[in-house]
Amino acid sequence: MNYKKLFTLVFIVCFAILTYLLLMEMPPAKDNSIYKDKLQHIAAFGGLTVWGILAFRKYYVAILLGLTLFGALMEVLQGALTTTRQPSIYDWYADIVGIVLAWLVVMLLQRWWEKRHG
Repeated sequence: MNYKKLFTLVFIVCFAILTYLLLMEMPPAKDNSIYKDKLQHIAAFGGLTVWGILAFRKYYVAILLGLTLFGALMEVLQGALTTTRQPSIYDWYADIVGIVLAWLVVMLLQRWWEKRHG
């Protein structure tokens, strides 16, 4: 099985789903927990980062920068294209936290794997 193709497909599908979710109209949340929203951003962008690095290992810096810019663009588009969503710099910060945490986890796992399997 060609894992690179599988990882690329998963990355593209997750990217498309995340784009849709970030731009769809939503009623205001009844749960006023700001932390829940930020954790969702961290998880979504962290997961997308993992799949992006697995799919495009040689271009991981481009993935990190590209997803950072994507997060900023989504916040701008939420303000421009939706009537029920508000752009938030704090959401973008949460996106960046997810990206960086995912990158760190992937790098640590890669080092562990290399030490273990040479």
